[in-house]
Amino acid sequence: MASITFLGTGGGRFVILNQRRYSGGLWLDLEETVAMDPGPGALIRALQFKKDPQKLNGVLVSHNHIDHYNDAEILVEAMTRGMKTKRGTLALAVNALDYVSDYHKSFVELITAEPQKKFRIGSLKIEALPTSNHGGAVGFRFHSKHGEITCTADTAYDKELVKHYKGSKVLIMNTIFPSSKEIDVHLNTRTAALLLKAVRPKLAVLQHFGMTMLNCGPEKEAKKIEEETGIRTIAARDGMELDLETLAESMPVNVRQSCLGSY
Repeated sequence: MASITFLGTGGGRFVILNQRRYSGGLWLDLEETVAMDPGPGALIRALQFKKDPQKLNGVLVSHNHIDHYNDAEILVEAMTRGMKTKRGTLALAVNALDYVSDYHKSFVELITAEPQKKFRIGSLKIEALPTSNHGGAVGFRFHSKHGEITCTADTAYDKELVKHYKGSKVLIMNTIFPSSKEIDVHLNTRTAALLLKAVRPKLAVLQHFGMTMLNCGPEKEAKKIEEETGIRTIAARDGMELDLETLAESMPVNVRQSCLGSY
């Protein structure tokens, strides 16, 4: 089954430090299996949610913040079967190149992910997307036979970015703040809605939540966006798996029950 699993939906230093939401990034089972933005705990969450890191074909890092690159090296070790064989692809934003050791980079095909650069991981076509006001970060577009999947990574809103998300079946937005908090380096609920009105994907997924967003309730914010835009919008949860054929969401049975109140 082609799917996306959310190994963690937390963003920002305080959520990362207390793990109110996990911080493992995305796991995409498309034509190839890739991990995107493996923050702290990506390896542990992959195993928890029954994903085999040794089956990875690629690891993508959007920029050099610890909640996006922390577990890149350990996933490379898994992908290369314990650093015993050169295998897989590591795609790093320019500003993240120095955050992974030369030793780990020597065991993979290394891609420098610059805005609008197109590359392949096996049979999967990927394009690095520009961002706004976020220090060299890139988003990613997956040209999959299961539909176009775009991930904003960390970015502010800029109408010039809209063209890069057009045609998306699923648009995954790092929406760290609710509409009550404006900031010029991240999307919030208000600017996420602006983006959706212009792009109009079949499904929008909010993720990468900061503390303020968690306190407001991501599901409530997603509902506001859906009512405003008319586009189905969901707030991702830790461990959530999205079926890319049906766009149905499901949760594993082993998600921590004690934290459901924060969802």
